[in-house]
Amino acid sequence: MININTNKTLNIILPNTNKALKEVLQTASPTEIEKLSMGKDLKSILNNLLKESSNNSTADKTLLSLIKNNPTFKELGSITSSVKELHQLLKQDKNPLPLEKQLRTFLSDIKDISEKSLTSKIKNSGIFLESKLKNIETPRVEIKQLLSELSKSLQETKLPNVKLINTQLKELLSSDLFKNISQGELLKNTKVDLSTLTELSKKVQNTTEQLHQRINSNLDKSINPNDILFSKDTKTALGKINTLNKPELLQNQTQLKEMLSHDIKAILLKTHEEINASNHPNKQELLKHIDKLSLQIDYHQLVSHLSNATSLYIPYSWEALEDGNISLKKAKDNKFFTDIELQLKEYGSLKLRLGMFESNQLNINISAENSEFKEILKSNLPMLRQQLHSVGIMTNEIRFLDDTKTASSYDTHLSELAVGFEVKA
Repeated sequence: MININTNKTLNIILPNTNKALKEVLQTASPTEIEKLSMGKDLKSILNNLLKESSNNSTADKTLLSLIKNNPTFKELGSITSSVKELHQLLKQDKNPLPLEKQLRTFLSDIKDISEKSLTSKIKNSGIFLESKLKNIETPRVEIKQLLSELSKSLQETKLPNVKLINTQLKELLSSDLFKNISQGELLKNTKVDLSTLTELSKKVQNTTEQLHQRINSNLDKSINPNDILFSKDTKTALGKINTLNKPELLQNQTQLKEMLSHDIKAILLKTHEEINASNHPNKQELLKHIDKLSLQIDYHQLVSHLSNATSLYIPYSWEALEDGNISLKKAKDNKFFTDIELQLKEYGSLKLRLGMFESNQLNINISAENSEFKEILKSNLPMLRQQLHSVGIMTNEIRFLDDTKTASSYDTHLSELAVGFEVKA
């Protein structure tokens, strides 16, 4: 819950200071006006906007234009700056809150960028929180799915001992231990008795141990060395099952807690509640900064929903960068499109529009505000092509666009674009 703050910067959630919300109120039905005007927080207002836009693509475009051009949103500044400001404020405490460490880890220098760390930061940026909550798998659902896939694969075995083990596996899958499980039980906070999970874990372990014994059996290998039992897929499936097969890991709340402990938006919301209920000497200032950062993340979620894309902010500190965001879209036939918008301190605006086709064919459109910087980019194109080719990406075209042109690299494919992910506010 994001409480209303009287600070001018945060009055964005009130209709009289938000042009986008004012426009929505003018076109909304009496019922929707009542709901919006009664909204006490950003979540309730955004929820109504998203419900309205889900049935009207024209409304999507109108709202997106209003949101992106709204001056109040623009005045919020960059998330990078907000993270730095909040981190500096938290550091002043003698006993910093856990959020301080999370922000320090989250905002690292861009020179330390790696594929693994970038993937983790984007995944836990808060943009996907509601989507992850909706789609998170109940541990018992996940292990049942893995066991079912393993059983289906073992249907092809020619080994009598393995056929017998697979029969036991099928009996386990149809037993009461897996009865009435569903995806919904995780978010409903459904609790499963620990003794039940312990029994389930032991039976799964017994089955996997029997299969491992057969895998290591020289007799079985001599009978049929190419049997499905000895395949890479079987060994991988067993590895995944063993990783998950512990009573404590099969508890619903364990998995939910693990996910929420890394997501920056979830951590912000939890910290807000804790500070709001405390007597912290810097309480109001901390709440103001947390509200601002949470609001910026909600903005990217809203833009993502309205544009049927994934709107991301860049979770790295780079001295040359004032602000930046990335928008990802997926089209039919495995086509991917990316818009990168950077505001550089020395060279101004830089926009990159990328289109990936046939898994490794890349088109790049570049729009640079500064003519000097544009020449620097052109002089480095051979090195860029070489580096892309070294990782198997072929550059079909790299083109510089006039700033007055608005054509996107994926404008001709808009009819093919698919929804990037589902966001629920």
